[in-house]
Amino acid sequence: MDHLRDGGSIDSFHRSHPEVEATSLREVLLAALEQFARPRGVTRQGSLLPQIDSSGTVINPEELTADQVVGRRVTCPACSGIVFRTWPEGWDSHAAYRCRGLTASDVSERKREFKSRYAHLFR
Repeated sequence: MDHLRDGGSIDSFHRSHPEVEATSLREVLLAALEQFARPRGVTRQGSLLPQIDSSGTVINPEELTADQVVGRRVTCPACSGIVFRTWPEGWDSHAAYRCRGLTASDVSERKREFKSRYAHLFR
């Protein structure tokens, strides 16, 4: 954070410290941004980081990106009624037949609605 505060860029930090993985750097920056937003009363739509429950399940996938949820335990972003053991496995069957968070009635329309609403969770 000192590097950024002193006028440096994220790219120049990463060039100077190639041992720091880009994903780690991103997570640190997101955590810092959340800390910055809280005390100043900045209103934001959602979290920038995964919120994990006691079973290790991501409970706020609708606020995240594919990189933050793929391969993890994730609650359904539409209904929170099930936990996908490894996102995105099983989303299509759930969306087609069981998800209570969708409005379409036709199987293919339900899948399309889910995929459209949560496109940011797919690679």
